[in-house]
Amino acid sequence: MDHVVLSLSDHQPPSAALRCRSHAAFVSRLAFAEGRRSVVRHGNDDATGALTELAASAAVTGGGEPPAAGEIRYVPTGAARERVGTAQDGAWPQSVASRQSKALRRTSGVLFSFPPEDPATTEVALEVFTTDWSPSPAACAVAVHPGHPLSSGLAAGRGAAFTGRYCRHPLTGDLLPIWTAAWVKPEFGTGAVLVNPGHDAADLAFGREVGLPVRFALAPSGHEDGPGNWLTPPLVKTGHAVRTGRTDGLDHAAAQSEYFRILSERGLARMHTDVGAGSFPVAAFDADGPDKVHWNQERNTIGTPGRDDSTPVRVTPAGVLAALDPAVRRSELVVVAPSSAIESDLLALRLLLAEPDLGPAPERAPDVLLTGTVTGQTDGVEADVLEVTVLTAAAAQETLSVKPQQLDTARRFLAAHAALVGTAGAPEGDADPALVKAAAQVRTLLVRRDVKQAFTHLYRLQKTLTKGDAPTSGSLAVYEALAWVALGLSGTHSGDRANAVWQGI
Repeated sequence: MDHVVLSLSDHQPPSAALRCRSHAAFVSRLAFAEGRRSVVRHGNDDATGALTELAASAAVTGGGEPPAAGEIRYVPTGAARERVGTAQDGAWPQSVASRQSKALRRTSGVLFSFPPEDPATTEVALEVFTTDWSPSPAACAVAVHPGHPLSSGLAAGRGAAFTGRYCRHPLTGDLLPIWTAAWVKPEFGTGAVLVNPGHDAADLAFGREVGLPVRFALAPSGHEDGPGNWLTPPLVKTGHAVRTGRTDGLDHAAAQSEYFRILSERGLARMHTDVGAGSFPVAAFDADGPDKVHWNQERNTIGTPGRDDSTPVRVTPAGVLAALDPAVRRSELVVVAPSSAIESDLLALRLLLAEPDLGPAPERAPDVLLTGTVTGQTDGVEADVLEVTVLTAAAAQETLSVKPQQLDTARRFLAAHAALVGTAGAPEGDADPALVKAAAQVRTLLVRRDVKQAFTHLYRLQKTLTKGDAPTSGSLAVYEALAWVALGLSGTHSGDRANAVWQGI
C-alpha cells in the first residue's frame, strides 16, 4: 500500500500554511527513510475531473457571486453525514472526532417519500425531511434547491420557478407541484421542503409570492367553522386536526403520530435523525485559476461540458479534492492540517472520504497530525530560515510565537550545515561510537515525530562535529542522514544513500 501525506494548508495565513507543508514533508521523508514509498499531496492532479465527479455524486453549489467571484462549495450527502455522525468511517483520533462531533447538528424528524406523478418517466426519488408533520395533509407544494436533480434552475433575478413537475402527496394522493426556490438550502435535510402556507410563516410568504393555495389541517381547540370564524394563517403546532377525514378531532400530536403510522405502513415514511454538516469550499472562482469547470448559472452548480446552459470558468481548487483520487483513498494516508481546520477542511475531507459513490472506501481512518498557529514577525525572513524555524521551534500542535533568537538559531544551524557538507575530502573511517549513540536518540525522537526535541539534540551533535578535527566520512554520513530526514537538507548522503545510513543508526 502506498504512503500518502496530504497537506491541508488552504485558507491559512502564509506562515501557518508553511508550517503545515513543512511537517507534511517531514512525515513523508520519515516514511521514505523507513523503506516506504511516500509522496506528499496538496490536492487532486485532475481537479476539473474531481469537481465534475463530485457534482454528479453529491450537491455542489456556488457561494458569493459565481462565476465572477466567490467559491464552489461541497454539500455532503445524507449517507456521508450519517456515516461520520455515527462514527462508522473508522477510528479517527479522539481529539479530532470529539470536536467534529460537536460541530455536527443533529435534528430528529421524519423522512417522507413523495412518489412522482409518472413513475415510468421519473427516476429521481423525492424525499423530504421534516420535524413537524402535524399539518401535512394541507401541504400544497414541494420546493427544491436550484441544483436539485428535479430542479429546472432559476433564471437571473428570479427567486422561484415552477419546474413543470408534480409528485403525489403520500397521504392523499393529490398532485403537488414541485417548485425551485432560491431559499431552499441543499445542506439541510434532503434539499427539498414541504410547503404548507397555512401552518408556517416562511411557507406563507412563499405561497403569497408565487400564488399557492392556503389550506388548513389544524384549528384551535373549540373552533367552530363558518365565515365569522375563518382561520388566519399560520397556525403552528396547535389545536386539533380538521378537514382530514378520519383523523379529524385528534390533537396535533396524536394526528402527527397517526399520519406517520399510515405512511410507514405504506413504506413512505421513516423516522430519521438528520446530521447537519453545512457546506465546505472546494474551489474558488479565479480569473487566473489553473483549472476550468463548466458552470451552470441557473442551477448554481457545475454543469455538463458542451451544453448551452453551462459556461467554462476558471477556478483554483482546494486540497481536500485529493479525497476523490482512488489512489489516495486506497493509500496509507496521513493528513497534516492546522488544528484550526478540524471543523472545516479536515471535516470536509472526512466527509468526502465517507461518500459512498466517490470510489473505494478507505480501509481505515487516516493518521492525523495537527499543527498549531504561528504568530510573530516573519516578513522578510529568509525562506530556508523560516522553514527550519516553523518546523523545529515548537512542538507541532503547539502555538508558535516566532522570536528573533529562534531565527538566529536556524541561521547558525544552516550555516554550520553548509560548512560541514561542503568539506572536501572527509577522512575515511567509521562513525564515532559516541556520535552514533547520540544519533540513535535523535532517530528515536524523529520516529515519534518530535521534531522540536530531535532538532535540539541534532544541533548539539552538529556542534560536536564542527569542533576539533574534521569528522570521518562515517560520522558525516550519520549526521547528513539525520539532517535530511528531519529538515530535508541535502548533502553528500541525501535521498537513497541517507535512507541506507538511517536504517543502520
